[in-house]
Amino acid sequence: LYCACVEQWAMNKRNFSLLFVTLVAIDYKKHFSPYVVHALQVETKSNFVKPIFKLEVESDVEGPFINRRDALKSAQVSAASILASTLVWNSSTKSAEAQSSGLAEKLSKRDASELKNSVFNIPPSAQKYPQFMRGTWDVSIKFNGYVFPSKTISKADITSNVSIPGFQKCSIAQIADVGRERTNYKMIIEAKTGLEDRSHNIRESVDAHLGGAYKAVENVSYDLSNPNRITIDFVRYQTRNAERIELFCNARESELITQQRSDASQREVFVCSEYIRQVTLGLSTEFGVARQAGGNYAHFWTWREPIPESDMKMTGNLLTAVYLDPQDALFFKEPAKPVAVYSHDIVASKTTG
Repeated sequence: LYCACVEQWAMNKRNFSLLFVTLVAIDYKKHFSPYVVHALQVETKSNFVKPIFKLEVESDVEGPFINRRDALKSAQVSAASILASTLVWNSSTKSAEAQSSGLAEKLSKRDASELKNSVFNIPPSAQKYPQFMRGTWDVSIKFNGYVFPSKTISKADITSNVSIPGFQKCSIAQIADVGRERTNYKMIIEAKTGLEDRSHNIRESVDAHLGGAYKAVENVSYDLSNPNRITIDFVRYQTRNAERIELFCNARESELITQQRSDASQREVFVCSEYIRQVTLGLSTEFGVARQAGGNYAHFWTWREPIPESDMKMTGNLLTAVYLDPQDALFFKEPAKPVAVYSHDIVASKTTG
């Protein structure tokens, strides 16, 4: 593996070479975990760093290796399959809210084009969760595939756009590694208030999605007086793609409905959504200038009340709809509808509360 990324800096900087090379070694050792760094050779000449950094590596995982976008390509399924695990809609749904043209009906259509981006207006209040969701849960979330629903932008144009959220680690904070097969973490919903412990849950989810073998998140700043902004600070050099993430919530929706089951019993289903603007700050190839990347996406959650047949486990799914940034060259081809939708299945076991 050869790195020549500091060539332009090396011509002007005399004394930083040893420090920079150390950081490169740490970075690759942390974030390409299958590899073991054996040697790092730096050739110098006339007090300047010669731009040849050699890392000899070996892997205990047999190839061939593929990048993140290629991995997502291999998991593509049909839109009908992706949306099949969302809310089941039928005439026996009894809730008055369910009869309105709200979030539940939108999800029941199983049409990705219905998951349009929200226009920012009044700042939304914090999400409150129903009684059956309150407590501490062991959550297992499994990647179920994805779909590119756009009819105006080709798949080739989408997959070549590295700025689309989900194509790089940490570009969607709460599912920091979208294509990870299965991730386990703890989720807390406060028993008295029904509010999510966002600082805890985001920290748990990000650390778990990034492997869980080391602490990636240094701090999560969240103030309930402003529930629409979250700051995630990462441990330095623990992830290549982010030093800090700023999350801004533009809109929220939620509905609690009651479904009639085939055995004449009923259970509650809670659906909620959150429209996010994410700004990711990290290291760049230009000395002294931070990399800044913006992304827009929405999470659509479906949570089903535990029933005896499921061993009292709460099941659900997460759809993440990704939208183009207004600065993207293709934005006016698809200004509101998603260009990608990722699907995850969820199983949660209650531990306390």
